[in-house]
Amino acid sequence: MKYDDISEFSAETSEGTIRVRAIQLENGLLLLVSNSEKYRLGLSAVAIPPGSGRTDSTSTGLFTTGTDAHLVRTVAEHVSSWTNQTCMIVMGVKNLTRQITVEITTLLRNHLLT
Repeated sequence: MKYDDISEFSAETSEGTIRVRAIQLENGLLLLVSNSEKYRLGLSAVAIPPGSGRTDSTSTGLFTTGTDAHLVRTVAEHVSSWTNQTCMIVMGVKNLTRQITVEITTLLRNHLLT
């Protein structure tokens, strides 16, 4: 892997600065999302893009339960659909809410689709 396969960006949200490290892999996209100075492990999800008779992305949560799992899976599904790639997201965001998830999704869409 070369360093040109890795990009970083950040944006201000209602909860402070969100940092994203995007790593383009041979078979997908790995996104690390954090609201602290360092990236950390957190809620995770993997999604595959639509195909093979599916009209929507399919996802699964890793080490997640409840509403948080649904929020992270939804973000992974959106990214997978937009990029047509398998996407794994590691969401190291404290106090993840629906509002901050919407802001993160918008941030990712603006970065990945421009």
